Amino acid sequence: MHRGKILLIEDDPSTVFLITETLKREKYLVYTAVNLKIARGVLGSKIPGLIILDRGLPDGDGLDFCKEIRNYRKTRNIPVLFLTASSDVSDKITGLRAGGDDYLTKPFNIDELSARVEAMMRRTTVMQAPAVEILNYKGIELDITGHECRVDGRKVNLWPKEFGLLELFLERKGRVLSKDVLSENVWGREYQVTSRTIEMTVQRLRKKLGKKGKLIETVKAYGYKLTGS
Repeated sequence: MHRGKILLIEDDPSTVFLITETLKREKYLVYTAVNLKIARGVLGSKIPGLIILDRGLPDGDGLDFCKEIRNYRKTRNIPVLFLTASSDVSDKITGLRAGGDDYLTKPFNIDELSARVEAMMRRTTVMQAPAVEILNYKGIELDITGHECRVDGRKVNLWPKEFGLLELFLERKGRVLSKDVLSENVWGREYQVTSRTIEMTVQRLRKKLGKKGKLIETVKAYGYKLTGS
């Protein structure tokens, strides 16, 4: 059994190998991403207990990515350990103020990284242990922690984007949500999501919810809302 899940976002192969092999030996389950696009895909379906994040990546700055994940409820509390080639104190301060929890300068000692990971994961375990969040509404039950959906007691399998849409509708029931709001909160602002993609995803979600799917109303020329009546 693994001690926890870690997402490593790093594009240097030797660094990825060193960190991954070390953490695997210590019984951690490690997901890897060589760029931010892949990292976003991982976070769409998995919630790690820690993110190890390189500042300089091929498709963006890790600093901006850290700010981005702090804007989403699902990921805002995940601890972030920054890796950077810069030893400048101002860079470290900037990273911490952007939402980072710790900072390690390259080249680093692998034993020090391991110790920091262990300490951060220990704090995460203590914080997350009691956190079980379930959203209920008119027979729809969404287990945020366990990533499960039930409708009138029947388990419904949802894809990540369908799950994200339903979570947003339940959190903001009775409020009209524009397609721009749905796109930014479920797909992320970095993706150019078409109106048709959103419509098709909502359509699939409605179908999976059966009769409860009628609770998701279309607001013509604007978006959708989960009826609050």
